[in-house]
Amino acid sequence: MDHLKRTGVAIAVGFGLSLTAVACGGGDSETPGAQATAGAKGGTVTVYHVSDVEHLDPARNFVTDSQMIGKLITRTLTDYRYDAKAKKIVLEKDLAESYESSPDFKTWTFKLKDGLKYEDGSPIVAADIKYNAERSFAADMAEGAPYAHEYLDCPGYKGPYVANNNGGKGCTAIEVPDEKTIVFKLNRAVASFDGTASMKVFSPVPKAKDTRTKYDNHPVASGPYKIETYTRKKTLVLVRNDQWDQKTDPLRNALPDKFIFKFGDAEATVDQRLIANGTADQSSLSFAGVQPENIAKTNQASVKDRVVKGTDICRRYIAFNQQKPLLKNQKLREALYYGLDRTSYRDGRGGEQLAAVVDSIIPQDMEGYKAEEHFKAPPEGDQAKAKQLLTEAGYKGEKLVLSTADSGLAVKAAEAAQASWKAVGINVDIQKIPGDNYYSTQQQDSSAADLITAGWCYDWASLTTIVPSVLGPDTTAPNKAAQNNYGRSQAGWDKMKELSAETDKGKIETGLSDLYGEIMKTAPLVPTVQDLNVYVVGSNLDNVVADPNTGGLPDLTQIGVKKVS
Repeated sequence: MDHLKRTGVAIAVGFGLSLTAVACGGGDSETPGAQATAGAKGGTVTVYHVSDVEHLDPARNFVTDSQMIGKLITRTLTDYRYDAKAKKIVLEKDLAESYESSPDFKTWTFKLKDGLKYEDGSPIVAADIKYNAERSFAADMAEGAPYAHEYLDCPGYKGPYVANNNGGKGCTAIEVPDEKTIVFKLNRAVASFDGTASMKVFSPVPKAKDTRTKYDNHPVASGPYKIETYTRKKTLVLVRNDQWDQKTDPLRNALPDKFIFKFGDAEATVDQRLIANGTADQSSLSFAGVQPENIAKTNQASVKDRVVKGTDICRRYIAFNQQKPLLKNQKLREALYYGLDRTSYRDGRGGEQLAAVVDSIIPQDMEGYKAEEHFKAPPEGDQAKAKQLLTEAGYKGEKLVLSTADSGLAVKAAEAAQASWKAVGINVDIQKIPGDNYYSTQQQDSSAADLITAGWCYDWASLTTIVPSVLGPDTTAPNKAAQNNYGRSQAGWDKMKELSAETDKGKIETGLSDLYGEIMKTAPLVPTVQDLNVYVVGSNLDNVVADPNTGGLPDLTQIGVKKVS
């Protein structure tokens, strides 16, 4: 699977999912609230992935695949644990022992647990969390979760790398009265900031170990694993962090001794290896779902008991970049909307067993979702309407560029979109971009394409983590689109600002739901599909579940091996 952009992790308490856990073991964890352990302690798990991850630096870690790996290395104030048995996601206190908010939800105070240490044995202190949040204000950290610089009341602050910035006081909206207490003073009421605190930007980074953009190569571990070696685009090896204390961690079982991530092998090749279940791959899995041509093989007697299925709360879409002169024309955007055959796009993503057509970037099971009622474009599109709109737009065959990650299914889906638009007379070229810097490329005005394939996963079940992020302004630069507003749409920004001052959660959700419908009338993007994930895993792996938190990827925090050689 090619990864999706997201706002960190997601909460979907009670979210209806169809997930299958294979080889589930029993036993109780010594940590209250942790998942039941499975398998033996020890062994090595190998994870195949078609591309390297974008970022492991917690200030920049903001994509589903790197989030899953990052969860092994770095801890946050809070985090979400998927309970596969109950099919729900639970908010846990990770580094935090306790937290509380002021009545107006603008001041949040967190107390850290005792005995927290980095991989070198030095203590984790509240100032380290403040420092990482401050790092996210720096221009070269802008790809990460935006919540620190959006929510914290630090106007004009530019991060810790600017000399004498803010009088040397850092972000004064973060206070650290002692080594175990951190206080956040927000510029708005955020009733769910305890969920926000699960973002990797609220992980600790020791200032003395900060290497700025090179920190990506070796973030200092606060979680159960540390980096042994990392060769970009080839391998990442994680080994045990012996300073991590299981008793402080309600989220991670940390059964394997080692994880080896292998980057670059073709998904179809990996499928063949995992289906064959040879000795070398019996403790292996892949971040890519089974490829369409191999789906039928999952019914084989030797394979079907090793199949893991799941869905997630992410939604894919194609954004229309309104910074481009042609796409300022709403009639052309509407033609693109009607002209896209989403059924052929779904088939490009693997067919009905691997993807389902959607009509919104808001998940159907989420409060605030409404079926699309303005365009009413059928899943297969409406060629006649698209051609009519092209005439009204005055389109003369100018070329548009559609960007896509360069992995297999993403390219096939892009080719399906290209073909359906060609059928109505729209001239589209495809630009393939390596997956490990795809989103960072599209976030730059100078390098963003006309048509941008993207995906979005919410942080918690609130439209505040969808509508403003995908369609709103950058709160630090009000006349600029948010970093994940790839369409550079400006519709509805005044109403978003008005809603950001609202303290009634119900009014916020209702207002954003209504606003989303109004914005979509301007055709800033076209929703495409949601993924239906199917994985084949090695026969020696235990307790493998697809985690909806992180794009439906296999949950590496709970996995174990049956037999340790």
